[in-house]
Amino acid sequence: MNVLGIAYGHNATVCLVQDGAITFCQSEERFNRIKNSTGFPAQTLDYIYRHLVPPEKIDLAVLFQESVYGYLFLRRYGFKAFQYGFYLDPSLLVSGLKARFLDTDVGWRLWKIRVQTNEKRVRLRDEAMAYYTKELRLPREKIAFLNHHLAHAYSVVPAIPNGEETLVFTLDGVGDWTCATVSRVKSNRVEVLSKTDHQHSLGYYYAETTGILGMRIGEHEFKVMGLAPYSSKAFYEPILVELRKLLTVDDAGQWRGAVKPVALRHALDKVYRFRRFDNVAGAIQALAEELIQKWVHIWIRKTGCRNIAVAGGVFLNVKACQRIAESPEVKSIFVMPSAGDETCALGAAVWGHLKAAPASAIKPLEDLYLGVSYTDAEMEETLRSTDAARRYDIETPERMSRRVAELLAGNEIVARCTGRMEFGARALGNRSILANPSDFRNVQLINDAIKCRDFWMPFAPSILEEDMPRYVLRPSLIFAPYMCITFDSTDAARRDLTAALHPKDKTLRPQAVRKSWNPEYYDLLQEFKALTGIGGVLNTSFNLHGEPNVCSPEDAIKTVDRSCLKYLALGKFLLKKRTDATPSSQGVSKPLGVV
Repeated sequence: MNVLGIAYGHNATVCLVQDGAITFCQSEERFNRIKNSTGFPAQTLDYIYRHLVPPEKIDLAVLFQESVYGYLFLRRYGFKAFQYGFYLDPSLLVSGLKARFLDTDVGWRLWKIRVQTNEKRVRLRDEAMAYYTKELRLPREKIAFLNHHLAHAYSVVPAIPNGEETLVFTLDGVGDWTCATVSRVKSNRVEVLSKTDHQHSLGYYYAETTGILGMRIGEHEFKVMGLAPYSSKAFYEPILVELRKLLTVDDAGQWRGAVKPVALRHALDKVYRFRRFDNVAGAIQALAEELIQKWVHIWIRKTGCRNIAVAGGVFLNVKACQRIAESPEVKSIFVMPSAGDETCALGAAVWGHLKAAPASAIKPLEDLYLGVSYTDAEMEETLRSTDAARRYDIETPERMSRRVAELLAGNEIVARCTGRMEFGARALGNRSILANPSDFRNVQLINDAIKCRDFWMPFAPSILEEDMPRYVLRPSLIFAPYMCITFDSTDAARRDLTAALHPKDKTLRPQAVRKSWNPEYYDLLQEFKALTGIGGVLNTSFNLHGEPNVCSPEDAIKTVDRSCLKYLALGKFLLKKRTDATPSSQGVSKPLGVV
């Protein structure tokens, strides 16, 4: 049984489920090199058809939303891939007569009637289906559609023990005209208990705040979250009081917004005008944490279920996830790794498998090494084709893990490209830049010479699973192998991992490295610990600012060429940039949207 799940909006992704096991999941950005690529994931699908399963062997392909507006979105941009997200034009903050009319109940109802009319147009739906059958190379009877938020909900099913009742919360900007759902999951069945119209979307509030702060909507929300700890309650509280008037969760557990989406930007501009940027970030983050906690607590009381799972783009907010995990009402929590729309592909494939083979099981989700891999022979060929020997000294250490650990212990920075690529937004060791976490100077070195990140943003640590209690307060709250939730740090962490903590609040977003999931990376950390006594390393994604994480050996070499990185562990090969080789000026990444 071969089932595809396809998300074709921002972070376009394809997932393959074979006989109940998730065997491949990768976002289009890794192949087309467009960060957060939007559009149909044609290159990723072609890779699956050429290397894994031909189209004639596919039993079902599930597209991640039902609304025809998904197709209209593709058509509007000429069916071409582009980088999702945008900066605000200041002129857009001015509300006109049309905006004021649409903010009325009458205007909003008329807009919804127009949407519903388009949804029912048979000719438009036939046009969309013709496009999908052509791109998928499948007949109509092998194509199905799944509601956007159901795709989010089904994405967590492989992580839920079969038979254990779990409350699943999904929360994002909008998907199929919905922004939030609550569902009960048991024995792989999802029962929707509540859903919220997108006019009440917390995701909209956070995204608009991101834009008003001069950052990129749809991409830089994590920067607002990272900025928030630099404020304090005394300064952001007056802003928070005003935000509470605009958005709340009522006693029935429903989200309630005071203004329609078209008027939101103008309303927030009035709240934020002449307020300092860090206090604005602190206020919107406090609102998100407060309302999400209230929402979860209400539904726990209503259902009596204390096992929680969360998915959807708003739950990329790792601080909000920490607040949920710390709630005494919560017995257990699973945070969907890379919880944005890219995991809708995974959820769609899981739902498709259960639909096509309802009596079969879904194998548990474990590691996220679900992308492409390259053989040593392919890496060697890339070294030849890029003429790498002219710019690098190349060796093949007998014990690569030991050699890299020695470099890290000597305070060198090493990029690593080996094994299967990670799925999702977080680098988990196989496409990572690694550094000694005990030297805070490495933060500035990596930022200035390689990543060009905003100064307030933290790095994260990879930690040996058995050393988590040493560095993390209350590690029993959740097994954390995906870098998708923060913890408060111990004194040992503040000493050993100082460069991998948030500089202000000293929280950490760890990857607990389990030996059976990635033996080579685990051994590297063990070797580093043997040399330094430190059970973790600083781990950041292997990319330049504004680019996707590297995928191929060629991507890795180009990134080192264009940065001040000196060392690259490429499969069995260790490359050291020669002293006479300088970073290429062509295409060097520069920071975008830095406040």
